[in-house]
Amino acid sequence: MKKCTLALAVLCLGAVLAGCSLFAGQADPADAAQTAAVDPLTGETPRWPGQRPAAVFVHNGMDAGRQWGIGEASVVLEALTEGDSATSLCLVYPSLEAVPRTGPVAQARDLYLQLLVCQQAIPVQRGAGVYAANFLDQYGILALDALSLGVRGFSYEGVWGQPDQVSWTTSGAMLTPLASSVGVSLEAQPGPDSPEDDPDAEGSLPPLLPFGEPAAEGKAGASSVEVVFSADAATGFTYDPDSGRYLMSRADGSPQTDANTGAQAGFDNLLVLYSAPSRRDDGYSWGYDLTMGAGLYLSGGQVWSILWMPGVDSTLAIYSSDGTALDIRPGSSYIALMGSVAGQEVILRDDAGAEMTAS
Repeated sequence: MKKCTLALAVLCLGAVLAGCSLFAGQADPADAAQTAAVDPLTGETPRWPGQRPAAVFVHNGMDAGRQWGIGEASVVLEALTEGDSATSLCLVYPSLEAVPRTGPVAQARDLYLQLLVCQQAIPVQRGAGVYAANFLDQYGILALDALSLGVRGFSYEGVWGQPDQVSWTTSGAMLTPLASSVGVSLEAQPGPDSPEDDPDAEGSLPPLLPFGEPAAEGKAGASSVEVVFSADAATGFTYDPDSGRYLMSRADGSPQTDANTGAQAGFDNLLVLYSAPSRRDDGYSWGYDLTMGAGLYLSGGQVWSILWMPGVDSTLAIYSSDGTALDIRPGSSYIALMGSVAGQEVILRDDAGAEMTAS
C-alpha cells in the first residue's frame, strides 16, 4: 500500500484501543462529558451511547438490484475502489443492534476501514479484498464475516445462476447474539482522557466530522448534484426543501430506495472529498491519499467549497475555501471520495436546471 493511503489510519490506529486519543486531543473533563453526549456519526443525541458503530459493506455493482438498509444508515460512504465501473458502498449504523436488514453484503474495503477506525467500527462483511484483509490482520480488528458465520448470522437468498455477491443479507438481530462468541465487543473502549468520576464519558468516541452550525453562509440555490464516478456509475441527489434532505438517485435517474421500506433514501449532508487515487500493485484496486484534499459540502440547499484533512477533535477537519474552520450540521451524511480518475466529475445544478459552481 502507499504510505499516504494509510496516513490517516497509521496516525489513528496507534491509539484506537485507547479511544483514539490522538484525534481526541487533551480535552478537559467538561469537553469529554460533552463528547459523550454526541453521536459520533451524526453529532446528535446518541441513541446507543457507549456502543461501537457497525460498518456494513454493501455490493453496488450494476447487478445489484434491491439494496436493504440504505435509508436508515447514519453515514453512507461511496467510492470507486476496484476497476473502472462500479463503486462500492459502506453503510454505517450507530451500533450493531441498530442494523436493520442490510445488504447485499459484500467484501470489506480498506478505504472505509481507514476512515472509520477512530470510531472503532465493527466490520460486517462477506470476505475481504486483499488490502482490507491485510489491514484487519495487521491491526487485529475482528469482523463479522459471512464466510465464517454463514447462515448463523446471515441470510442466503441465492437461486441457481445468481452470483453470491447479491445473495447475502444480515441484520443486527441476527449478528448481535453471535458477536461475543467470535470475540467482537459491542462496547466502545474508553479513552485515557475520560474522567474517572464521569461514567457517562467512558467509551465515548471522537466524532467522524466536526459537527455544529456552519459559521459562514454557503452559496444558495444548489438544488441538485450528480456525483459521476465512471461512465457506468453515478449517484444523484435532489434537495427537498420540505424535509431539508437530499434525496438519492441511481445512475439511471431512478430513486435509490430502501428495500426494507420502499422509501427513497435521503441525507442531511452531502460531502464530496477530492483525493489523489492511484492504482495499486494488483493493477485493479484503487488507493486514496487521506492526508488532505479539496471538496464540496452541501446542506440546506447551500454549497461550500471546502478543504479537508485529518482533524484533532474529529476524524476529519473541514475548512471553507478561505481556510476558516467549517462545522458540519448534525444529521445523516453521504460522503463520496473521488479524484483524478478519468471521467469523474461533480455536476451542480440550480432550481432552473442550469449548471453552477460552488464558488
